Amino acid sequence: MKTNTKRLVDALSAWAARPGPLHERLTAAIQDAVRHGSLYPGMRLPSERHLARMIAVSRTTVVASYNDLRAGGWLESRVGSGTWLAKKKPSLIRASIHAAMVARSPVFNMLQASETNAIDFATTTPYPLRELIEPVLPGMAAYAAGLLEERAYMSCGLPALRETIARYCTSNGTPTSAEEVIVTTGGQQAISLACALLLQPGDYALVESPTFYGALEAFRVAGARLAALPVGKDHVSPRVLEQRVSTVSPRLIYLTPTGQNPTGAVMPDAARAEIARGSLEHGVTIVEDEVLADVFFAGSRPPSIASFVPNANVLTIGSLSKLFWPSLRVGWIRGPKSLIGRLARLKTAHDLGSALLPQSLATELFELFPEARRLRRKEFLRKRDLAGGLVRELLPGVLFTPPRAGLCLWISIPYGDTQLLAQIALRHGLVLSNGNLFSVDESHGGCLRLPFVLEDEVLEQGIRILAQAYGELSSTARSSPEPVGALT
Repeated sequence: MKTNTKRLVDALSAWAARPGPLHERLTAAIQDAVRHGSLYPGMRLPSERHLARMIAVSRTTVVASYNDLRAGGWLESRVGSGTWLAKKKPSLIRASIHAAMVARSPVFNMLQASETNAIDFATTTPYPLRELIEPVLPGMAAYAAGLLEERAYMSCGLPALRETIARYCTSNGTPTSAEEVIVTTGGQQAISLACALLLQPGDYALVESPTFYGALEAFRVAGARLAALPVGKDHVSPRVLEQRVSTVSPRLIYLTPTGQNPTGAVMPDAARAEIARGSLEHGVTIVEDEVLADVFFAGSRPPSIASFVPNANVLTIGSLSKLFWPSLRVGWIRGPKSLIGRLARLKTAHDLGSALLPQSLATELFELFPEARRLRRKEFLRKRDLAGGLVRELLPGVLFTPPRAGLCLWISIPYGDTQLLAQIALRHGLVLSNGNLFSVDESHGGCLRLPFVLEDEVLEQGIRILAQAYGELSSTARSSPEPVGALT
């Protein structure tokens, strides 16, 4: 069995943020990874030297951890043959088989890491827009009292909110009725529902690369095969998309045309129109993620792909998370009635319906959309320029294009691997998400997503830590006779 160093490093993404001596942190992290199914009994582990190199610690630390694991019956070793996770724990084997597909996802690990005392550059969750939310909260008592008369789950969503979302979509150029809207528990559930409806195991999904790692998780949990659509300065090329559709015959195309996550690219209107017409011609459903479409830095909000061909099979996903409050967990899907009806049945099987009280608050917040857009544009444009200036000053040689929308910089380092950079940074108290987490085909190991959603002083402190870690990585890369991050 080949050594799977990359899988091990992925499973240990937050190990250095634990308390205690380094070797004890590593031991506990490997044990947890086996329990959760990220690593499986019988899997071969890398040598002490290579693992130490991948997670940027001394070989002594890895040797001590491996010794502890052997003493506890977690590892088996034979001289000259390598080291394996022990096969003699049947309960762990069953747990690993059950959990392996979900546990390979980075999302849970990244959210757990972001809850430590480390600075969180892994997630793009902005602080709530308190100046708009707090004045609305006192009036929620009346709404809550009204909801106490309800016994229904309202699986498609609160009728008042569905009407409000329909008006919002219509005002953005896509004529919409309430029957063409279903309310979800955030944008992530919306993506997952679309995957569950449209994909069977083995089906192809045509996906931007790089793209939002939460979407990649949803596709993989659905058992889809992923085909990459390269994202350039002008987003995805309609010509390339057409070629890929002809080649792989996908059941679903996933696009984030405005504020592409993580690059911040914005698709030209002409490309949106061409893609919409192509989806109608080929009969393939587009899942259009507009969660970041209202975080746009110049001009007016671009039209949805769905607006160009209203009768096309386009499911447009939106959310209040980025604009108002990530923890509100209110999102939606806009699409043809036939698809919305099937999604409603599917959602009922998942959770019967999203919570009504947050939907009541969301209905009120929609009235404040223009002001929220104005405040967020002012806030994030300033933070984008602050982060960009610090990166240029403190990380020489690093390249990026200032995003036209969205919440992060997508930076490219000239040498080294950002997976190792993330490990070094974690030891200094900074949680990063390396480029391959956003990649369909692991071709973005030299890239890094850098969110600019934190307070100014924390953002500056985090970039200074990143510069320190990058300096260590650069020194290692220049002095190493073999490529940094080489797998064995």
